[in-house]
Amino acid sequence: MKKLSDFIIEKRISILVIITLISLFFLYQLKGLEVYTKYADLLPQGHEYIKVHNKIRSQFGGANTVTMILQVREGDIFNQTTLQKLKDITEELYLIPAVDRFKILSIAVNHMVDIKLTSGGYDFVPLMFPDVPKTEEEIEKLREMVYGGFFYGSFVWFDSKKTLLTVDFFEDEIDYTVVFKELRRIQDKYEDDNHILAINGEPLHLGYVDSYVWPVFRILIISFIIMFLLFYYWYRSLRATVIPFLAAFVSGLWGLGFMCLLGYNLDPLILVFPFLIASRAACHTVQIIKRYTEECLVVKESKGACKKVIESMFVPGFTAITTDAMGIILIALTPIQILQKITLSCTFWCIAQVIVAIILVPIILSFLPISPRLLKKFERKGFTDKVLLKVGSLIGGRGSLVVFAMVPILIIFGYLGARTIQIGDAVPGSSLFWPWHRYNRDGFRIAFSMPILSPLYIVVEGEKQYDLVSCPGKTREMCGENFTEMYHFERFMRDTPGRLVMFTNSVIGRFPSGGWVAHEGDPNWHFFPTNDRALIYGYRRFTQMGIPGSSDRFCDAGEDTAANIIIYCRDKMTPTIKTVMARVNEYIEKHSKLEPPMEYKLAGGAFGVQAAVNEVIEKYHFRTLGWALLAIFIICWIMFRSIVAAFILTIPLIVSNLIAFSMMATGMFYLLPVPITITLSTLPVSAVGIGLGVDYGIYMLGRILEEYKISQDMKKAIEVTMASVGEPVVFTTVAMTGGLIFWVFSPLMFQATMGFFLATILLLNMLGGLLLVTSFVAVLKPRFIVG
Repeated sequence: MKKLSDFIIEKRISILVIITLISLFFLYQLKGLEVYTKYADLLPQGHEYIKVHNKIRSQFGGANTVTMILQVREGDIFNQTTLQKLKDITEELYLIPAVDRFKILSIAVNHMVDIKLTSGGYDFVPLMFPDVPKTEEEIEKLREMVYGGFFYGSFVWFDSKKTLLTVDFFEDEIDYTVVFKELRRIQDKYEDDNHILAINGEPLHLGYVDSYVWPVFRILIISFIIMFLLFYYWYRSLRATVIPFLAAFVSGLWGLGFMCLLGYNLDPLILVFPFLIASRAACHTVQIIKRYTEECLVVKESKGACKKVIESMFVPGFTAITTDAMGIILIALTPIQILQKITLSCTFWCIAQVIVAIILVPIILSFLPISPRLLKKFERKGFTDKVLLKVGSLIGGRGSLVVFAMVPILIIFGYLGARTIQIGDAVPGSSLFWPWHRYNRDGFRIAFSMPILSPLYIVVEGEKQYDLVSCPGKTREMCGENFTEMYHFERFMRDTPGRLVMFTNSVIGRFPSGGWVAHEGDPNWHFFPTNDRALIYGYRRFTQMGIPGSSDRFCDAGEDTAANIIIYCRDKMTPTIKTVMARVNEYIEKHSKLEPPMEYKLAGGAFGVQAAVNEVIEKYHFRTLGWALLAIFIICWIMFRSIVAAFILTIPLIVSNLIAFSMMATGMFYLLPVPITITLSTLPVSAVGIGLGVDYGIYMLGRILEEYKISQDMKKAIEVTMASVGEPVVFTTVAMTGGLIFWVFSPLMFQATMGFFLATILLLNMLGGLLLVTSFVAVLKPRFIVG
């Protein structure tokens, strides 16, 4: 370390030029930085559900369906003003880029028809195409057609105050920002004192997130400004304030530049993550500046002080930064591209902090004269120093036994709370937004009126053409057993306990209407057919008698290979997903009578996609946590050359993370309106807590080891460490907490709750580093220190 420190300071100009050139290179790469959401990156592409989703989305629809309800406050929808609005909205949907025109549905489209059987055959009468009813007689006729067909309760709700519109978009072509702006424009245009247009769906959801990029950036900038002011208040020195933020800026330049070099985009859902990494660079720099000031008091010369800083701080600093990087890179084992992209970039960002914080910062300090103001600040013992010295004295005495005895209690307490932590959304709607956000209010309005926001697609598929209408041993066109199987499956799913399945829809839903229409609306003839001829007739009638594209959501007419069963679920919360998917698998395993080559394919739709994401996060979350703890344990073992040191640093980490997960599961011990769940957005943030926790402990343990070699007195070594290393630990915690407080003003509830959560995590990790690590050392007196 002495040779390394001498080399760095003596060759400081050359090293500074190299670092500057690298920084300029990464600065140039930032020209390609893009902040947007790529929907495919949010999905685990290797999961079977997502493979099915990718296969069927162009035929049956994907997860980009938008649901709209036009609602009146007074009267009902059967008036010319409301019907004209419905017609105009429907026509405007056709003009939105990337729209699937065949999947625009409302009672105003041309294939919404009333079917009558006449002496000349079937008579198809469009409900509202091409013109809107204008007279009372025409409106009354429309009312009768709606009430007399399947539209009542599906496209017009039972109270006649709401009517449904749905539209789907091509996933490969959609621009969420453009679609969001168009939908919001339509919403603003057609709402008035008597009309509410509720809109919900993933394109609007991601569009809202993208629209908050700059408000979120402003809050992050305010956080940095608050931290800057706190730094200056604490140090009363411009250099000690500017240098940590310069280090954060340079490391951020390298991290974001590396991201652009790889061609990655920055997703608005995880903007919090880069902020945390940049903040860590500032916090590592605070430890360097504190040690530099202590060395200046001894050697009285800047270059010599910087050499001593590198010599003494390189190993603990390198270890702390390496453990940060390991806690982050292991998240990339989760097979979701957005996590792999951000963790790979942020791992490089962390590694860059070795060069920035441990090499660049001492080089910059070596060019500056010693600051008398800074020395005076650290020579004077303030309130924090006195408190830390007192705590160090207690830990060096019997206080360590009390802390040591509390560890098993904290582990049990944390485990009991952490085991109830939930994967996925904790409430209906979006957990990213506040409950009173327009998106969630519209979602609740739709869910409680016409619950179709969470469709699950289950596909019955064969291998070749005509498999859907064929059976082994029977002729090609005369077998309806597959449709009978679909009928039994839908009935089984509608009987799901707890009303988690609201209703189902498929091609067989139109079969009972054949006899009903043929017998002039006699309800006695409205039943599901039981013989092959009637089943095949019902299938052909539906697929061949409508306009092109009208049956695309339900089957591949012409190929007759697959049919789509849409199961509308109550919500996409984790308990609902687990129950419904278990119910689907139960039927397939125990009750299905499908014969090869026909089989059930799971799963598509918004519900199926969320089920895949939840399964992957649940599978890999605790695995990555375990791997991260193991990696940190091994790194600490190697760096301190002691397995006891690895245990001393890892056990407090386990304690703090268990308590953190317990707080997430209980909504910060019921201080928050909803619990904090593990999602794509929170997973990387919670993982950063691992690195945060071990950093403080590494710096504390490294300094105790160093001080004990000098004094040979454990109590004195702990007291000196508490006053020297403990002060920047406390300060960085206070500074980061001060910046995080302003996240509560974010338009995203996710960012606000994460700010509250991270502030608490910082406090827990500070206490773990200051109290648990030092107590373990005081009680165990490990040989790697005292030997």
